[in-house]
Amino acid sequence: MKKLKLLNILLLSLIFISFISGCTKTTDISNNTLLEDIKLEDINKAPSTYDIKGVNNPHIWFDSQAYSALDTIKSYGFNTVRIVWQTNGSASRLKQIIDRCKSLGLKPIPELHDVTGSTSTSDLDRMVSWWINNKSYIASDVWINIANEWGPRNSTVWRDAYKNAVSRMRNAGINNVLVIDSGGWGQDDQDILKYALDVLNSDPLKNTVFSIHMYGEWNDNSKIYNFLSTCKNLGIPIIVGEFGYNYNNGNNNLGCKVDALYLMQTCRNLGIGFIAWSWTGNNSENAWLDMTSPSDWRTLTYWGKMVVYEKDPNAGNSSVLYNFEGSTQNWAGTNVAGGPWSVNEWAYNGSYSLKADVDLGTGKQFYLCIISNHNFSGKTKLKAVVRHAAWGNQGTGMQAKLYIKVGSDWKWYDGGTVNINSNTSGNVLTLNLSGISGLNDVRELGVQFLSGSGSSGRSAIYLDYVTIE
Repeated sequence: MKKLKLLNILLLSLIFISFISGCTKTTDISNNTLLEDIKLEDINKAPSTYDIKGVNNPHIWFDSQAYSALDTIKSYGFNTVRIVWQTNGSASRLKQIIDRCKSLGLKPIPELHDVTGSTSTSDLDRMVSWWINNKSYIASDVWINIANEWGPRNSTVWRDAYKNAVSRMRNAGINNVLVIDSGGWGQDDQDILKYALDVLNSDPLKNTVFSIHMYGEWNDNSKIYNFLSTCKNLGIPIIVGEFGYNYNNGNNNLGCKVDALYLMQTCRNLGIGFIAWSWTGNNSENAWLDMTSPSDWRTLTYWGKMVVYEKDPNAGNSSVLYNFEGSTQNWAGTNVAGGPWSVNEWAYNGSYSLKADVDLGTGKQFYLCIISNHNFSGKTKLKAVVRHAAWGNQGTGMQAKLYIKVGSDWKWYDGGTVNINSNTSGNVLTLNLSGISGLNDVRELGVQFLSGSGSSGRSAIYLDYVTIE
């Protein structure tokens, strides 16, 4: 009983410390493991996609150019290539491409493009037959994307056809990870949310990943976040297998206004892989999706630069980490009276910011923060924009400081105290990262708000546009 009482005291102490110094985190004292770090994929034994950053490469249509481009793709920091292929291509040539990817340290994910957009189950059966007939060419460690964008929307036909496909391939001795695109030209969320777990559970190996493609049906950031976070919460292994960006304000053939930077950062935050469409070689109406010039397959376009560097090529050296467009992006509040919420009543950049209600009082501290692993190696500056609401008695005035916690001891670093106000232009907080060791292991980042002497009443705090340079 004494040991139990001591453990209870220790647990309460840990919780109290976390409340006064940043985000709340739950700790399993027996092994000091953060419970939030246990991923549902680990429980389900399904494969994880968290480390995947890739491109689609059109090998079937541009054999020599696409093959030669693999070196360049690797040099730009990608680790995965989705190999665009068809059943009229040689399986032996596909094996050569797969082997070349492996030699370069690229994960190859071949896919069959023949039945794109089809809803015919016989078409899917043909793709499955091709994989079975050519299984000797595909090493067991290669992820197989069964069919590109096959299937109807929100349909048990999609579910049952893929359950049959998985069964046929497993019975044929194919033990590879199987990648399954959603229906509705790859963009339907309902196939995956409603039926993916049925398909996964039908796989005796639980070795299946699902792929969503994000174009014109994914122009809403809240939809992106809600879908991906729901997949994580439900234990659905998910990858964004194709995506585009906001070209010409959506006046393009796909009606695409996808906020690609938000998409990539959300994937990073949730531990989900992403593969951009496409290296180059698109037809004239899709040429805006070429990541490199078709003249040399090497020179990055605007789109290519955005994916490679994960920032707006026109935005200088800053990359957006969090902008709260339509979601809280997993940020939490400590010692707040309500929230946090993603709100559109004020924003420094875009249309939304993060807001929490606070009850003011002398010496009170409030936090907006996130516990998540970040690698800030090579970065020099962290910035965020904050303000407080115009209501409430601020007394001598509110202050704020931007901070991070680093390493297994959660060492605190901050950018110093800044006086903030309610001006709609916002107040910029800066944390100089130069000289901080262990930036490859940032465990928490956030903003500490300090209530002024003599302050009282209800107010609100806002945070927006968290960037890294």
